[in-house]
Amino acid sequence: MARIEPVSIEAAPEASKPILENIKAKFGMVPNIFGTVACSPTALKSLMGLFGTLEGGELSGLAHEAIALRVGQIHGCAYCSAAHTAKAKMAGASDEEAIGFRKGQAADAKIQALLNFATATVEKRGELADEDIQQARQAGVTDSELFETLAIVACNTFTNYINALAQTVVDFPPAPKID
Repeated sequence: MARIEPVSIEAAPEASKPILENIKAKFGMVPNIFGTVACSPTALKSLMGLFGTLEGGELSGLAHEAIALRVGQIHGCAYCSAAHTAKAKMAGASDEEAIGFRKGQAADAKIQALLNFATATVEKRGELADEDIQQARQAGVTDSELFETLAIVACNTFTNYINALAQTVVDFPPAPKID
């Protein structure tokens, strides 16, 4: 049971209603995370602004989802693990690849470097060592991509914390358990 229940489009604050309508048009439903945060139009606008901006980034959809899965796994967010497993599959990942991303593992060298950087960012709370940056650069990650990865980490930390606060009910197929 959720600690904070999602609001329906009809019951949402006026400023949240058009955003929820757009989400419903895009997904065919309003995922619980958005309905939950919709009680705060400011938080919903912030979240959607981050998502919208990141969708047009330099990194591939697969790389983006790999990072999201890793961050969600580190934070123990079952909701984001489920949602981003579904999105990673839509971006071309196999079940095994999605599980690997959650563990911080990728076959692609650049995605692996991005996962290492994202993991270090979360685990070190942003206090990265020169070696963390050098390892990413050696794998071909540009400074622009480092900052984009940082933005993805921040966005997903926000969603992980939303779900921790609200205890959002997962409305995606659950992500497989991993050891």
